[in-house]
Parts: sequence; C-alpha cells; structure tokens
Amino acid sequence: MKVRIVCYEGEQWILGKFARKLNENLSLLGVDCSIGQEPTADADVNHHIIYIDFKGKRNSKVETLMITHVDNTMKLSQLIAQQNVYDKGVCMSRETMDKLQKAGIEPTKLTFINPAHDEHIKPRKLTIGITSKTHTDGRKKEETLITVCKNISNEDFAFKIMGSGWTEITTEMRTMGFDVDYFEEFDYDTYVDLIRNLDYYLYFSFDEGSMGFVDAVAAGVKTIVSPQGYHLDAQNAITHAVNNGEDIISTLNNISRQRAIYTGSVSDWTWKQYAEKHLALWTELLSHNERGEINTPAAIHNPLQYLYRTKSFLKNIIKR
Repeated sequence: MKVRIVCYEGEQWILGKFARKLNENLSLLGVDCSIGQEPTADADVNHHIIYIDFKGKRNSKVETLMITHVDNTMKLSQLIAQQNVYDKGVCMSRETMDKLQKAGIEPTKLTFINPAHDEHIKPRKLTIGITSKTHTDGRKKEETLITVCKNISNEDFAFKIMGSGWTEITTEMRTMGFDVDYFEEFDYDTYVDLIRNLDYYLYFSFDEGSMGFVDAVAAGVKTIVSPQGYHLDAQNAITHAVNNGEDIISTLNNISRQRAIYTGSVSDWTWKQYAEKHLALWTELLSHNERGEINTPAAIHNPLQYLYRTKSFLKNIIKR
C-alpha cells in the first residue's frame, strides 16, 4: 500500500503533528508513506488533513478526509456536497460522527478514530503530607506509617513530613522505594509551601486533632484523617475518615485504583493504534474498490433534501 498524507498547513502546527505521527507509525508498520501539501495520483490512498482544503477531486483509488471543527454551514455543506468523491470521512469522535450523520451525511461515508497522545506524560506521584512531631509515649502512632507503606505502591505516592522524631521511619520508607522529603525542624515558610503543594494531608492519631489539618483544609488540600475532635467540627472537611492502618491502606489503594481507571480511559489512544486503525480502514476501502463496490449517496444530487437536518445540526452548535 502506498499512502500520501496530504497536510495542507505543513508540518509545523497541530495538524502537522497528526501528519508526522501518522507517517512515522505507518512507516513502522511497513507502509510506503509520504507527507506533502498536494495529493498524488500514484498513491493508493490520499488522506487529507483536514477536509476543509479538499478540492473535491479524486486522485487515487481511495480518498479519505480527517474531519474536525465542522462549525458553520459552509463547512457542513462542503462535506455533504463532496460525498460522491471521498470514500470516508474520519471524525475524531463518535459524537461528531453521529451529529454529521443526522445532519445529512450518509452513515457509510463516516467513521471515527480517536486522537492519540505521545505516551511521554505520566501521572506524577500523589504527595501525602504529615506535619507533627513524635512523642516517647507513641501517641502519634508513627509505626503505622511503615505498615501502610508496605501495602501501597511507591509508584503512586510520595511523602512530605515535617516534625522531629521521624528519622528512622523515613529512612525505612526510603529503603522501600518511597520518595520522602523530611524536615526535622519546623520552619514556617517551608511549612506553608509544603501544605500548599500536598495532594492529601494525613493524620491518624486520636488526640483531638491536628492543626496541620486546619491549614490543609484552608489550602484546599484533601484530607485522610481520624474522625475526632475539631476535625469533626469542620463540616465537610474530612475527605477520607480513617480509624487505623487498615483504613489508611484501603483508602490509598482505592485512590490508586480510581486514578488507574481514569488514566486508563486513554491508555490505548497511542499513535501506533491511531496508525493501525487508519491502515485497517484503508485496507478495507481498497478491497471494496477492487471489487467495484463504490458507494455513492443517491441523494447527493439533491442537497436541499438535507436542509432541515442541516439546520438542526447548526442549532446544536449554537447551543454550545
């Protein structure tokens, strides 16, 4: 298969990135692929990025269009009028595909392939803060933190701790692979900066409450704390109530799972998959072409037939 990616704006801007990434990954799949600002007649496929500059002329066996930002009547009318020329319009989302179908484009002329990401941006570790010193009577239950760390992921969480008495605890946490910023001496400016940059404030002792909790809530930081004392008086301020180490472990692991579900929403939206889906589409279209199965919408010669649906489509745009 020989593919020409027609990128009308060149390779410098966002559409150019789509062209470059598609070209790179198709080449890795063994496709003879090139990028240019004009279609070529010797390609099996001309893929136009994007549809706006498509001249409505068939140059190769298969002509496909990348479709996004159909936001006025002129653009919609162009897509409707050119249905007898292009083989498939590739939308970036199912929603756009569905709306364009309702607006008058034949369903057989549309598909969608979600955009991709570079896979370089990974979620940062969630920072958990503790701001209290330990005591010889063990009232802060500092050993609980070791048990917690043995049962959560060091890939998901990091710690910032301020207060004396945590040296041995933090040393052991680091041996388990956790990132720990430890400030043994209290410094107000450092403390303020620490609180503001937390994702969660942690306190698991039962001695009426932690002043760090109050500051964390004031800073908009979520809390994982014991339900006691003035913690309870701050209505809606306890994000996660915990009574023991098991509660903390369960809470943190649940936070990890929820984030994994969230990031997993686009985990397979890779440029490799983006290229594979285009390749599968073109393979199918070329097969139809070879069998003489050309799909020309019967109603394309009467665009007024679609006027009502076009108006409905534009009303949806205006509402946005």
